[in-house]
Amino acid sequence: MDKLNDKYVFFDVDGTLAEYRYNDRLYAGGCPEFGCQSLEDLLFNHLFYEARPLKTMQKVVEALDSNKILVLGTIVTNHEMEQKYLWLKENYPNIKKENIFFISSTMLKPEVIIQWCKHFKVDINEVAFVDDRIDVLRKAEEKGIKAYHPSSFME
Repeated sequence: MDKLNDKYVFFDVDGTLAEYRYNDRLYAGGCPEFGCQSLEDLLFNHLFYEARPLKTMQKVVEALDSNKILVLGTIVTNHEMEQKYLWLKENYPNIKKENIFFISSTMLKPEVIIQWCKHFKVDINEVAFVDDRIDVLRKAEEKGIKAYHPSSFME
């Protein structure tokens, strides 16, 4: 927790705040752009709303200043986004809706964080990023963002 105290912390959702497993599958097959979901799930089902929250991450988020907790997740459809808003409200109630950002590409996350820092005049050293994707964490570190995998918080 000392790593995150007094920092603005951007959290990913899938695989970070929630288990990365849907309908008891890791991958649905078919189209790789949809990850473990099907287009049917992304458009019409309650796949994300039924995701299992990770208790360790709930404890981490609960211990932080709610004004400095941000979510930076990716979505494919507006239905997916609506479900994630509801899921976050229910499972991470101290995250403010105005601090939730959804974008279309995981690899844009470091640039979004940098732009957020510029917009709000926050030094990049006051920010941390927690995500389960090593490629985006590596990119974030290369850009000077303190980056952590969820395993950093497991005992």
